[in-house]
Amino acid sequence: MDAPVSGFTEGAARLHYLEWNRGARDCVVLVHGNSANAWWWVWVAEAMGAAAQRIVALDLRGHGDSDWVKPPNYSPLAYADDIARLIRALELERPVVVGHSMGGVAALAFAMRFAKLARGLVAIDVAVTSTARRNRYLRHLKALPTVVYPDLATAIERFRLMPKEGEIAPEIMRAVAEHSLVRTANGGFTMKFDRESFFGSDGLDVASAISQIEMPLLLVRAGHSRILTAEAAAAAVASNPRARLETIADAHHHIPLERPAELAQVLKEFIETHPEASSG
Repeated sequence: MDAPVSGFTEGAARLHYLEWNRGARDCVVLVHGNSANAWWWVWVAEAMGAAAQRIVALDLRGHGDSDWVKPPNYSPLAYADDIARLIRALELERPVVVGHSMGGVAALAFAMRFAKLARGLVAIDVAVTSTARRNRYLRHLKALPTVVYPDLATAIERFRLMPKEGEIAPEIMRAVAEHSLVRTANGGFTMKFDRESFFGSDGLDVASAISQIEMPLLLVRAGHSRILTAEAAAAAVASNPRARLETIADAHHHIPLERPAELAQVLKEFIETHPEASSG
C-alpha cells in the first residue's frame, strides 16, 4: 500500500489529516485518542489496504500537526466539530467514523450532533463510565510539567504509552514515538500535543450517548481492557438495538497498535455489513 498523503483543512483551527486510497468513493474516517495523532492508524490502514475504501485519519485540534486552540477548547463537542468539518471539507459522502478511546468519545459526540453526515460508527475501547478517581487522574496529567528532551534519541527512548500495557512491536513503538515528537525552539524535543486537552473528565455521558445513537454502532473491546469492562460493554450494547459488541481477545487498550490486523478485519466486516449510501 502506498504511503499516506498529508493534507490540511482550511480555516481555524487548521486540521491535519493523512489519507490513503484518495480515488475511492467509499470512505472511513479514523479518530485517535488523547495525546495521540493520525499516525497511530498507519498499521490499521495498511491492513485494510486491499479494501476499496478511502481512508482518512484525522489529527484532532491540539494534537499532531493540527492547530492548538487558545483559549483551550478540547471537549468532545469541539472534537465532534472537527470531525464534521473534515468530512465537509473533503466532501466525504457519509463515511463510517471510527474512534479509539477519547476519539471514540468524540465520535459518539459527533454521531449525536451530526448524524446525517455518517452511516455508521465504531467506538474502540471507550470508557463507558468514569469515576472520580479517573477524573482526578486526568486532571493530574494536565498539571504535569512539559518535559523537553535534549535530543531525538533520548525522547524516543523515554516514550511511553498511557496506559503502559500490551505487547506492541518495537518497530511500531519507535515509529509512533517519532511521529509523536516535535522539535522545540531551543533544539530539544517534546510531545506533539497540547496538555490542556486533559481537561479532567470525558466531558460526555457516554452510556447515555450510546443508548441514543440512531445509526449502526459497533463497540470494540480489548479482551484485557481495564477501561471498557465486559460488564459495561454488555450493558451499553443492551441499551441500543442498533449496537453490537466485538471483543478482540488477548488485546489491551491500544488495539490499533497491538492488534492492527485483527482490528482492520473487524472494521472491514462492519463496513461490508453497512455499505455506502449509493448502494442502499
